[in-house]
Amino acid sequence: MSANVTDTRFSSPFSWRGDFFPPILDDPIPDHLEKISDLGIPHIFDIHTHFFPETIMKLIWRWFDNVNWAIGYRLPEMERVNRLHHNGIKQFTTLNYAHKKNMAKSLNDWTYHNYQNWQGAIPFGTFYPEEGVYSYVKEAVEVYGFLGFKLHCEVSKLNLNDPELSDCFGYLEKKEISIVIHTGTAPLPGEFTGIQFFKPFIQTYPKLHVIVAHMGAHEISAYASLLDEYSNLALDTTMVFVDFLATGKETDVDEAVPLLERYKDQIYFGSDFPNIPYNLNHPISKFLDLPISDTAKQKILYQNGKNRFFK
Repeated sequence: MSANVTDTRFSSPFSWRGDFFPPILDDPIPDHLEKISDLGIPHIFDIHTHFFPETIMKLIWRWFDNVNWAIGYRLPEMERVNRLHHNGIKQFTTLNYAHKKNMAKSLNDWTYHNYQNWQGAIPFGTFYPEEGVYSYVKEAVEVYGFLGFKLHCEVSKLNLNDPELSDCFGYLEKKEISIVIHTGTAPLPGEFTGIQFFKPFIQTYPKLHVIVAHMGAHEISAYASLLDEYSNLALDTTMVFVDFLATGKETDVDEAVPLLERYKDQIYFGSDFPNIPYNLNHPISKFLDLPISDTAKQKILYQNGKNRFFK
């Protein structure tokens, strides 16, 4: 692996693919812009971008520092939005999540009062098993107009099968509201992560619009095996087809490529911006270089998001 010897990525506990680290900073004109234009894609829809209050975001960055997860987009909030636009990402979600009680509603309130400042933002909320959860989930949908929610089973130590959340999931299933869920065991397993927790959950709410983050890594094939049975189930590509192997070994990534073609109507592009140890050009270009059809690229990068959230 070649790079400046001061690059903290050398010390990451996660391995890298290839001989060179990808750039951290954006090019003046990212070369993927011409490629997506040639495909007839007006812009990229990113299903997996994070927005937190600055105090919380800085605490998250501090955690990443502890594992030498270099982040180049440590910028003021509006500049981060500009970086998305600079890379052709004109529609994106406002994902955040709570790791304790009495936090989720305040995050939803913060998102509601700020997301309209971020041109192209699709408002997503979050929730947590606690008293009043059904009330503030309903408020987020019916008053705030949120189009989705994010849950993180590892960080939140959240069991999808917790009875305290059953009314929320039933409500969101009925309302056809999407939920992006980090339920896989990558990059780190949690008490309630993995397919063994997800299967009974999706069996209970078979029509729920669920987008499994990171394609369910490290169990991509197990999650993909559910796509035929559950038509409202989808996956996102976040951090899978990149040189940073936090979501699996090289063989895992290579074996996932055919799934993009087979399930092109049930997969969304995701970046994990801003918390990525490379620039946005890297995941976009790596995806564009995959041996899949132009139709699959068009659907995953743009059309599926447009169809889901802007019918």
